[in-house]
Amino acid sequence: MQKIFYIYRVIVKVLFFINFGIGSTILSLLLFPLLFFKYRWFVSFAFVLFVWQMRLSGILTLKTKNINSFKNIHSKIIVANHPSLLDIVLLISLLPNADCIVNSSLGKMNILRIIVNILYIPNALDFKEISRRVANSLSKGNCVVIFPEGTRSVPGKPIDLKKGAARLAIETGYDIVPVHIGGNEKIGLRKYDSLFSFHPTQRYHYILEVLPPILIDEYKNMPGNMASKLLTERLEGLLSRQN
Repeated sequence: MQKIFYIYRVIVKVLFFINFGIGSTILSLLLFPLLFFKYRWFVSFAFVLFVWQMRLSGILTLKTKNINSFKNIHSKIIVANHPSLLDIVLLISLLPNADCIVNSSLGKMNILRIIVNILYIPNALDFKEISRRVANSLSKGNCVVIFPEGTRSVPGKPIDLKKGAARLAIETGYDIVPVHIGGNEKIGLRKYDSLFSFHPTQRYHYILEVLPPILIDEYKNMPGNMASKLLTERLEGLLSRQN
């Protein structure tokens, strides 16, 4: 039975990847021109449906902690660890006003190009331009999601945060809300994993915990480099925790 469940989960996961690609294409080519600037809300709603379908199929569970902190949240920098491919999908499904800094290569992919280039901030821009765009988005009430590792976590290695998220928070003056993404090992969704792999005995279990906000005023009287270093170390300690 365990082998049958494994094969089922792999097949369903691959079908969801195909579904994601088709849905992204339809959203980009057919629906975006009709949405009249409700883009973020619609992407969030589409991701809510996507996550709901994955849960209904039996390959994913999602538990949230302190999720009421996301209710009516505006103008915050959301900083999270990045163990799997689904992290941004889960976060945007919970944040209808989500903006994010994304890998610039996504803006060149045919399937995602239109969505990414309209909505999100590519990480290939220089820091001043990224900071300007982040500040502009936050000033409109959006929340900006950042994965300060810069890529998915490498299995078996401690997370290593870059200073960019801390620098942006200090530069723009907006507070940080850390989110820890935990659960079981996301085999098949991690960095370097094969598409045709899955956890050998379990479905994907996600636990998203919204942690207390970090007030940037605590760092405003420090020299910039020291403030970025201390804030990054604080975030690293919070996001390295185990469930």
